[in-house]
Amino acid sequence: MLNRLIVAAVLLAAIGLMSGCGGGCPRTADPASGDFYTEEEYQKCNKEQREFYCGQLLDEYGLNQDCVDAAKADLSKEQKAVSDLQGELDGMEPRLMSLRSEVAGLESEIAYFEGLPRMYTVEKGDFLYKISGMEEVYADPLKWKRIWRANKGVIDGFNDPNLIYPDWELVIPRDWPYSYTVKPGETLWRIASYWEIYGDGRMWTRIFEANTGSISNPDVIQPGQVLTIPR
Repeated sequence: MLNRLIVAAVLLAAIGLMSGCGGGCPRTADPASGDFYTEEEYQKCNKEQREFYCGQLLDEYGLNQDCVDAAKADLSKEQKAVSDLQGELDGMEPRLMSLRSEVAGLESEIAYFEGLPRMYTVEKGDFLYKISGMEEVYADPLKWKRIWRANKGVIDGFNDPNLIYPDWELVIPRDWPYSYTVKPGETLWRIASYWEIYGDGRMWTRIFEANTGSISNPDVIQPGQVLTIPR
């Protein structure tokens, strides 16, 4: 529209110089609303009409030029904002690559742990300390008691928990328990001290507070009682 206004103003000014004054055009154009004289109508305009019309065209051109200038200024600001954002993104790229690497590493670890056996078949010469130390079990022989506690239904009845026999199927617990079934001779302190529970006997109060509906005296718990283990 801006180019159209410029061309129209120049043409009309030239026509005006050649045409002189006439009887006048019966209507008044309004360039501000997009209404312009046709060439024939302009030829009929008198001098006053042409001067007024040309003035309107120049005013409209000025308004449009202001809009163009404002649009250019806004565009410049937007381009700077985009450039700043691009700079921030470029600065974040090393961190994003590091996070992707960490995520890939965690996914690999999760896949590894999910693939670890949850059952173990006893072989000749095995004992719980040895089994617990195996890489595919816990890679820590000191955690043998968790295997023992998880398999008391199989191992119970023997004074020596390492008295196990080939072909026995032992459960290898993998998850942190949210409940625990009390065994004979256990206390809340002892249960809290198990590494798969809290690894700290002093945290027995957490178990007591989570089970006040079934435990009235923290020093008295019954074998077979199922306790909630808050996490």
